Amino acid sequence: MNGLRPLFHKAGQFVQLTKPGIIQLLVLTMFCTMFVAHGGVPDLWLAIWATIGTALICGSANTINMVWDQDIDRVMERTSDRPLITGEITPIQALVFAGVTGLAAVLILTFLVNPLAALMGIAGHAFYVVIYTMWLKRRTPQNIVIGGAAGAFPPLIGWAAVTGELSVTAWLIFGIIFLWTPPHFWALALYKDTEYDKANIPMMPVVRGRRTTKFQMLIYMMLLLGITLALALTGDVGIIYLVSAVLLGAGFTYCCIRTAFENGTLWAKRTFGFSIIYVGLLFAAMSIDSVQTQYFTEGHYLDEIEREAQQLRAEQNIGQILAENPNMDLDELEQELRSDDDSDTP
Repeated sequence: MNGLRPLFHKAGQFVQLTKPGIIQLLVLTMFCTMFVAHGGVPDLWLAIWATIGTALICGSANTINMVWDQDIDRVMERTSDRPLITGEITPIQALVFAGVTGLAAVLILTFLVNPLAALMGIAGHAFYVVIYTMWLKRRTPQNIVIGGAAGAFPPLIGWAAVTGELSVTAWLIFGIIFLWTPPHFWALALYKDTEYDKANIPMMPVVRGRRTTKFQMLIYMMLLLGITLALALTGDVGIIYLVSAVLLGAGFTYCCIRTAFENGTLWAKRTFGFSIIYVGLLFAAMSIDSVQTQYFTEGHYLDEIEREAQQLRAEQNIGQILAENPNMDLDELEQELRSDDDSDTP
């Protein structure tokens, strides 16, 4: 057992490259969106493969981000213990790992989910690595605003996995993550501004100041409230989601307001923490609402009744055909039933 410890430790270091805490949240948004797209519990194997594919492709993108940002991570206290900084994993090892996990993700999503889900995964990977990490992060205080789209792709993967297309509802869910990202990340940046300044990263509090950052947090919070309520108008979510969106939105707004009027960083820290709870509970409410709609609504019972009626009609048809033709074999019976189905088709 002692001989396996170095192997387990090395594996753990590779896992750390993927930023597992972030992946958990990304996979949650993808998984819950599958419930909304299906209108209830999705196919188990489809959900499993979509989850694995999403986790792998997000982990691949996060690993490349760590390779690219080594100089930044070395300066910032909260990232100085990452495997590439401590030297436990080399950049070449990390890039090979990113390539293998990324390729595996694309193959899984393409052949075990569907090509559109794979395309959304590739788009999210490219957006995070190229648009955010390599281009925006070091150049503009709007890095989080535009780069936030990268984190909004997992819901599109989930929706595409179930439906094979992208509807208005899917893009509204995308918009929720997109608009949630600025107040979420700027809350962190408000109490980590000295670290970002030391690393020469133009985060909003460093470049535009704390007052402007707090004001823009409130703007994005209002837009977030609007889009979460707009989702309730699509008919794909119900009262459980609506009540949750209102209550959670009120809590998040309260945190942002308290942050805007404080001189220290206590409420900025609380806002960052609550923002993670907010998005987790909001997406959980979506999925619970979908399950409730599938199993406990009048529409569900009507569907059950219709299925039972179709089964009874089929049994009656078989009985009538056999009564009229007692010597009919199974092949002839199957052909007769097929012809009846064709004749019923308008």
